[in-house]
Amino acid sequence: MNKAVKLIAAASLSAVLLAPAAEAASVSSYAGSHIKVSQLARYDSQTDYGESGTEIVAYDKKYKRAYSINGALNALDILDASQLKAGQFPLYKRVLLKDFNAAGSDITSVAVHPSHRYIAVSVPAAAKTDNGHVIFMSMDGEFLSQVEVGALPDMLTFTSDGRQLVAANEGEPNDAYTINPEGSISIIQTNKTGVIKQQHAKTCYFNPKMIPSDVRALGRNARESFLNLEPEYVTIDRKNRFAYVTIQERNAIAKVDLQTEAIVSVKSLGYKSYHHKAKMDASDKDSAINMQNYPVYGMLQPDGVSHVDYKGRTYLLTANEGDTQDYPGFSEETRVGDIADQYNTASSYFKGFQPGILEDKSALARLKTSINNPFTGKDGKYNAVITFGGRSFSVIEADSMKRVYDSGDDFETITARAWPTAFNSNQEKPGKIDFDSRSDDKGPEPESVTVGMIGSHQYAFIGLERTGGIMVYNIDQPVKPEFETYFKSADISPEGITFIPKEQSPVDKPLLLASHEMSGTIAVYELDDMK
Repeated sequence: MNKAVKLIAAASLSAVLLAPAAEAASVSSYAGSHIKVSQLARYDSQTDYGESGTEIVAYDKKYKRAYSINGALNALDILDASQLKAGQFPLYKRVLLKDFNAAGSDITSVAVHPSHRYIAVSVPAAAKTDNGHVIFMSMDGEFLSQVEVGALPDMLTFTSDGRQLVAANEGEPNDAYTINPEGSISIIQTNKTGVIKQQHAKTCYFNPKMIPSDVRALGRNARESFLNLEPEYVTIDRKNRFAYVTIQERNAIAKVDLQTEAIVSVKSLGYKSYHHKAKMDASDKDSAINMQNYPVYGMLQPDGVSHVDYKGRTYLLTANEGDTQDYPGFSEETRVGDIADQYNTASSYFKGFQPGILEDKSALARLKTSINNPFTGKDGKYNAVITFGGRSFSVIEADSMKRVYDSGDDFETITARAWPTAFNSNQEKPGKIDFDSRSDDKGPEPESVTVGMIGSHQYAFIGLERTGGIMVYNIDQPVKPEFETYFKSADISPEGITFIPKEQSPVDKPLLLASHEMSGTIAVYELDDMK
């Protein structure tokens, strides 16, 4: 952090959290003098707290509408964004899954065609291990067509020219771990009408030969590990040549050639060290904010991914949330203290640390880790501790897949200063903040990331699913991001964020739509350039 900061009192931030639901709420900001953030409006899905009344939101620039996934009601909420000047975000229409003219279990994603009058939504099958569908609908939510894709379609992205739609099909196993479909990526050729035929949809699968040995193994054997390549989130480069897809659980990114319609590579994202520079709070039982160095490596395991272009190169921005496989039939998840005797504390990775930290509940004993540890010696013992998620965002040069930046321990350090009562917290009940309850897991859990221009400057916005709020970094130079501000309101648990540039905005100012899973609300933030 290399900018002057200003602490907003923790008490005022807590008051914001406890405020009753309203059409617009006050916003508390920490640091920054270049952007003014205010909440222009809010949509309240009126669903029960914690039932995912809003999840993913997409924006239609032409007709000024927003499309929101309502997981609580298995519906698509269509919102009238043209009324934002009045300070409200009214519901225009609600379309229930049962009216989609397609069988399915739920709705997972929505995307708006950039130039034609239709949208696409992804619908997993009633049995999530079966192939799902992408449904094409009019702007009013009327059925146009559907195509079959891979198992558990989870995220949709149109190319900027609208000629193709890419679906990330996660392919999760069933709970018993007896059925485990392959993860896949579907590429759909679109047209002006939205009436798409099955022949225009191609589903691409991975080839085991393209998986490098440094992509971390996951499962009880090589076959299971291959099947656990589970595509999560998609971004597409400016030229619409390549799609980049996060493979969260296995800590990798796949590159897809949209011209040849094939997956061309899978690259490991590597690990971040907590040995020296970056610190972490690893315990939920120390009743304190306790940032320390440890013999720990974090798997980045990004969920959301976005991109920017800089000096002729594409850079990927990843929100390093972390995720585990934890099913009744198989679980990789355990705690460090439960397998303390399985670590080789004589290894070089433990140099400078006392072995007792592995069984100390105020240190590493409570930290969740994986039995599929890549730092394993020939004797079967673990040479270092690994943890889920990077608790950060990273910038990766797309061609080389080299990580050029990571925010390190910024998110924990900043939230500890800005809102200490909610450090690494859960907020699963209205007004109840479970302080430090996520330190043993994945910390603040950065889930989503997007980019946008405010004035003449480019910024990255990263939503923190657990701690809440949105981190903002100046990325005029993507290889050297600079922390700008951290802001939050009464809305809890940002799941998806969408940037609306000034030229597409209904209020002639840049906006950020943030859908919040726990509070079931969409916050509309107005962003003013103060430079």
